[in-house]
Amino acid sequence: MIRLETSRTEQEVFDDLEHLCSSPGYIHVLALQSFRDNLVIHSGELTSEALAASYAPQRTIRTEFSTLLGLMLKHPIDFELPTPDKILRLIDRTGKLLEELHACFNQPMMAAIKQAFEEVQAGRSVEEASPFLRGDVLREPIFYGGESAYSFQYRDFAVDRYTPDDDWLFANKGFHASDGRAVAEALSTLPNKKLLPMFDQILGADQTTLNFLPGFTFSLQEIAAAAAVPVEIAVAVLDAFTAPEAPTNADFRTIGDFNVANACPILRTPSGDYVSLQAYGVVEALYESPYYWMASDQAYRNAAFQHRGAFTEALVAKRLAAVFGEGNVHRSVNVLRKGGRVSEIDVLVLFADRAVVVQCKSKKLTLEARKGNDLQLRGDFKKAVQDAYDQAHLCAKSLSDQTLSFVRADGVVLEVPALREIYPVCVVSDHYPALGAQARQFLTFETDAVIQAPLIGDVFLIDVLAEMLSTPLRLLSYVNRRVSYGDRINTINELTILAYHLKQNLWLDEEMNLVTIADDFSISLDTAMTVRRTGIAGEHTPTGILTHMEDTLVGRLLASIENRPDPTLVDLGFLLLSLSGETLDDLNRGLRQIAEQTRGDGKSHDLTLGFDDSQSGLTIHCGSLPNVIATERLADHCRRRKYVHHADSWFGLMVRADDGLPKFGIHLRFPWKYDNALERATQGMSRNSAARPIAPRPTGSKVGRNEACPCGSGKKFKRCCLIGSASTQN
Repeated sequence: MIRLETSRTEQEVFDDLEHLCSSPGYIHVLALQSFRDNLVIHSGELTSEALAASYAPQRTIRTEFSTLLGLMLKHPIDFELPTPDKILRLIDRTGKLLEELHACFNQPMMAAIKQAFEEVQAGRSVEEASPFLRGDVLREPIFYGGESAYSFQYRDFAVDRYTPDDDWLFANKGFHASDGRAVAEALSTLPNKKLLPMFDQILGADQTTLNFLPGFTFSLQEIAAAAAVPVEIAVAVLDAFTAPEAPTNADFRTIGDFNVANACPILRTPSGDYVSLQAYGVVEALYESPYYWMASDQAYRNAAFQHRGAFTEALVAKRLAAVFGEGNVHRSVNVLRKGGRVSEIDVLVLFADRAVVVQCKSKKLTLEARKGNDLQLRGDFKKAVQDAYDQAHLCAKSLSDQTLSFVRADGVVLEVPALREIYPVCVVSDHYPALGAQARQFLTFETDAVIQAPLIGDVFLIDVLAEMLSTPLRLLSYVNRRVSYGDRINTINELTILAYHLKQNLWLDEEMNLVTIADDFSISLDTAMTVRRTGIAGEHTPTGILTHMEDTLVGRLLASIENRPDPTLVDLGFLLLSLSGETLDDLNRGLRQIAEQTRGDGKSHDLTLGFDDSQSGLTIHCGSLPNVIATERLADHCRRRKYVHHADSWFGLMVRADDGLPKFGIHLRFPWKYDNALERATQGMSRNSAARPIAPRPTGSKVGRNEACPCGSGKKFKRCCLIGSASTQN
């Protein structure tokens, strides 16, 4: 349970922590904490259960650990091992002070909530009285909100980010970006090798009686060998990320001040060995620190800035291209009007009748904002997110302007189709603490029938989305639902929402005004990403929406359409992916049943599912009739079903009896209105509100392929709502 009250000030607690961290032998306390809180112990495959320990409430989070490390650096470090009793006292005192520090962070929030309640009672709107508009309140999620990046993302992306700067790095620091990755990887794996022989002893003993520091201490030769780099290269990397000899870090006087432990998390022992107590801190520094080295070089600063921006765009484009295909993802698209450029789209995705407009920013949350400065916090957000959104929205509106042209940097002119939905996405290149909370409070945006609410995230989120939702239909469907729920979902980390979706299928009832998703929902996602990116054996995919329909007719149906740039199939996929597990089971049983019946008697069979909440429905036909005749019957059936259900949208799908895969599909999408002919044609036709398959009534008027489409477009039916989704030959 989080402690909410304290009678002391934050500075008093911080000063006590500093005094505690100066205790002789405190580095051994940090080594024990690192073993307890940062290492995942498992036998065999990595499972969610093994990783769950990382979410234990008593765990020291990274920002807390870096604070303790930084405070220890302010005083000479005594490497002598304290007695077990003293270690126990130091650990206990550390935990109590960290709890009290968190309570100090919570005080402004408690006061703001009380004030907001009083203001609402006095007649002020809930939005205006929101306690999260204050910088001092946002300090808590900024410090305690956790990380948005996995360690392996920092490690691997650092190479992509700084390879263009390799010449500068080698000339000024003596190593290349890939060398930094190799050494960081060595520092991540060496503790496992050193501590593994101790496991039997560790599991059967009081941990305060053991010396964990040797498990995090390595010679230069060990590091160079593990990294497979020459010793002189290892020295260059280690020198760049090793803190100055203690006492140092004198400017670290309060939470929010610059802490040298974040930029230089590696320590030196009196004998010259290296101590790396937190592998995550090393890879984070590898990803972030080099830019500041280069920015301090006036002659190279502009080049470093350009490379930083290009990295963000390139990474986003690369990951989205893995989902949508190279031909559907475009970088640096100039929006042109006669006489000049209107704007530029960093990354544009065009798929079927959907578009994703991505604007990237390389802006970080400044130290002053982290301290709770309201103006700085809002100013940082404007530069990092609001400006990106404003540009994304301008570009989104431009996509519907036929007087404009869209030209890539290589001169290729893009043909932009009529778009039904456009998704603005704003991406920052670094971990931006409490980004979701700030977006909910500060972001001003507009929506209309085509331009949807924005998705706000960082490059790490885009990478995970592309990894786990690896087809256009899966990714677009998730983004569609995620942005439609907006601030009705309360969580600090966007990955938690994705993890919930993968387990439960993201869906909120209209009556749900606010849903809070706990951080530990991310465990299964964390496990899957770790297994995929590190090569460890384990759970490759969370049990849920990606596994529920495996090896079923519905699963095969989805697999057959999820990469198809057909607007009708995208719409159908959105509908199928929004269904509950129970309804999907119903659909799968129905598909299997009508396929078996058709194979058995050679006749046509149908099933229908109607969905009151979505004002839509689905009719599936399976039979041996020629496609021309089957098309007419399916279209007529869908038209009558749509009318009976008072729906604005209805899907029809013709499937093969042998494997259940689609031959073609139709989508009727136009507002429902009363019709005398359809009233007569649908008399006695049952209306299923429980989304269960029901048998159709095979009577009523038909719509021929060459007749006017019932949607009212004026086009022939075969040129409008009849869409071939596969071969139309029997």
